[in-house]
Amino acid sequence: SRWMDRLTNEEKAEFCLPMLIRAGLVDSPPTPQQRERLARVVQAAGDRIKIAGDILDYDYCFVESDAIEYDQAALDKRLIRPDEAPDLLREFALRLADLEPFDAHATEQALKRFVEEKGVKLNQVIHALRIAVTGRATGFGMFETLEILGKATCLARINKTLERVAAQRAQS
Repeated sequence: SRWMDRLTNEEKAEFCLPMLIRAGLVDSPPTPQQRERLARVVQAAGDRIKIAGDILDYDYCFVESDAIEYDQAALDKRLIRPDEAPDLLREFALRLADLEPFDAHATEQALKRFVEEKGVKLNQVIHALRIAVTGRATGFGMFETLEILGKATCLARINKTLERVAAQRAQS
């Protein structure tokens, strides 16, 4: 699988495209926006993409927010069990809503300031944030992920996740 490392990002994206089309994640032919998103995901994922199918690990970059599938164990660990997690995430989302520009650098700085002001650890927020916007516990860089998804999508997904957390907490 080392030959993938020798491909340019453009070649890698072309190689991954049929997998996304077959999975129904992008149109055939893809829209310019879908091509742009694929290029950005391939760049951010870097050497994590060893074979074309690895692009499907990042399906959350290509689906509508209401189609996000959550890793339930990760959701439990990072958002349902820690008492403070939903409130921290809700409060950080308010910061994100006001952020301009909404890019990797700005979101990283905003999170660093937020945890300093709150006197909490970065990992109390960043893991909850990742699960809220991707449904997963792992992925490529958190701040690149936020930039690729964009502000509106990130905020919608955070709100959706907080609703789910509240519902699950109410049942237990």
